[in-house]
Amino acid sequence: MQDLEFRQFIERVKLRSPIEVAVGERVSGLRQKGNLWWARCPFHEERTPSFAVDPRRATWRCFGACGEGGDVLSFVERFDGVTFLDALRLLARQCGEELPERTLRGRAQGDEAVLEARFELLRWAERVYRDAWAGHGGEAARAYMKKRGLGEAVLEAFGIGWAPESGQHLVEAAQKDKRPLEGLVETGLVRRSDGGRPYDFFRGRVLVPIRDRLGRAVGFGGRILGNAAEGVPKYVNTQETPLFHKGRLIFGLDQAMTEIRRTKRLLIVEGYTDVMAAHQAGWKGAVAVLGTATTEDHAALIRRSGARQVTLVFDGDEAGRKASLRALTGLLKLPVQLTVAVLPEGRDPGDLLVEARGQEQFRAAVEGAREWFDWCTDGLSGKRGSELTSAVEERFQLLLLLEQPIDRSARLVELAKALALPEEDVRAQWQTFLRAQRPAAARAPQPVPERPARPPAPAAPRPDPTLERAYAELIGALLADNSLVPVHGHLLASVPAGTLELFARTLLELYERDTSGDPIDASALMTALGDHPARARVPALQGLADAAESPALQAGGAARRIEDLRRAREVERLKGTLPAQPEDQAQVLGRLHDQLRIGRVPTPRHASVRTP
Repeated sequence: MQDLEFRQFIERVKLRSPIEVAVGERVSGLRQKGNLWWARCPFHEERTPSFAVDPRRATWRCFGACGEGGDVLSFVERFDGVTFLDALRLLARQCGEELPERTLRGRAQGDEAVLEARFELLRWAERVYRDAWAGHGGEAARAYMKKRGLGEAVLEAFGIGWAPESGQHLVEAAQKDKRPLEGLVETGLVRRSDGGRPYDFFRGRVLVPIRDRLGRAVGFGGRILGNAAEGVPKYVNTQETPLFHKGRLIFGLDQAMTEIRRTKRLLIVEGYTDVMAAHQAGWKGAVAVLGTATTEDHAALIRRSGARQVTLVFDGDEAGRKASLRALTGLLKLPVQLTVAVLPEGRDPGDLLVEARGQEQFRAAVEGAREWFDWCTDGLSGKRGSELTSAVEERFQLLLLLEQPIDRSARLVELAKALALPEEDVRAQWQTFLRAQRPAAARAPQPVPERPARPPAPAAPRPDPTLERAYAELIGALLADNSLVPVHGHLLASVPAGTLELFARTLLELYERDTSGDPIDASALMTALGDHPARARVPALQGLADAAESPALQAGGAARRIEDLRRAREVERLKGTLPAQPEDQAQVLGRLHDQLRIGRVPTPRHASVRTP
């Protein structure tokens, strides 16, 4: 069971994160009916709502095919695809609860503990760069960002820092603070020369922390001051590391999440300063991908953000058009309204949004954003010959990404209208394009024959399902009515080893130690279990009590079945110990007679109902 301080922290986060709000931000169509909120389950395909949220108990449960359930933490963990500790961090940040990072790090184990150490090192580096920004050496960097029109508030919110030109600033700070240089090498912030001498990767650059959706720095982007010398890139990012993958990160998503959940709208712009300028001007749902085409991981992040409308905002020149096309590739499978806003040629959000007139132009572009395929077909009618063929096939590449055949067919009709060509000609060209794609699939490597399977290990003997069911009903009844614990709690001392034994032991510990007087229900039991994987099975226990006439009747019936099954096992054991000689059988027969006299001994049968 989790210690008291950590349990109290979890409970504060859960109290300040109403489950119906957290679920409603992520699941469309959540509607209240009576005391419960219902929707179609987000974890399996279904046509009618079977997914219920109970605000009184702070739990959720699917009564359909998947049968899953839990509390607000387990829902965020499952829906957002994060660990228990990360779900706790995410909800804590959203509700303003202070994070006990040292406590959370202490609970990480194995590979997770290694990652936590890297996150802590990056947090330290972020502070070092931030201090350098605020110091005497950061004057030029501060002047540059001021010239870009960005105020101190937004620069502080995004944690802007400065990497001095010396190339030894971070190395010396690490030596002074006794931070591991090899850890900094692994996070991409320090390199070693051929002679083994360590040096800073970022030198003479304004640094922008690149954070994951939980707000943790995983890398940095650096912009050199002034004009870059020949061969020196203007912008550089942390190179790929175990924490930093450009294709899995969306810059600014941690800052934009609250606004996206509120408005269901997300803007994708091109660069760091574009995002910061947009937030400063009030467009707090703006984010950016890191100079790459959008990926399935980007799409998954956007899906989990709760956005229902996604608008791409790029420059109106050829480079901006190509950037928009790249950004579309990973987003077309999303169930969102996808639009493209075109800015005046040669202007980007970072320039427009720091000017009063530019802000109006930006707003007009966003509000007049066009449906994505309507934007794609713009300008095609003026092309001829090979240029037209190339442009059409560029659009065909996007149509390949659409999952629904009827959607592709409708887009081909739109394309024919935009080209002022017969629909039959466009469909014929589409079929030619598809045939050209097939040889690539035919060259795919053949699957390697599987190795002969090893003979399966002998299965461990299963506990009696009838007894498991009885204990599950008893624990569920005690969760529903804690006053039954003194009456039937003694039976929990003999729960068979496994998940139910863990539930029983935790319930008894809570009852004996907790003096708050708060009910020990399914939510409290899940809090006490922390990140134990068995916590997902707790709501089913309370579901058993909900289906009964009363917790007391259910507990009484379960207790009688447990006692009956115990006697049945004891009778079988005594029969097996009868001595061969009649004169030695009297004592065993006496005990057997006592067991039979206590009550009718049932014949054990397999339970027909699934045990939680």
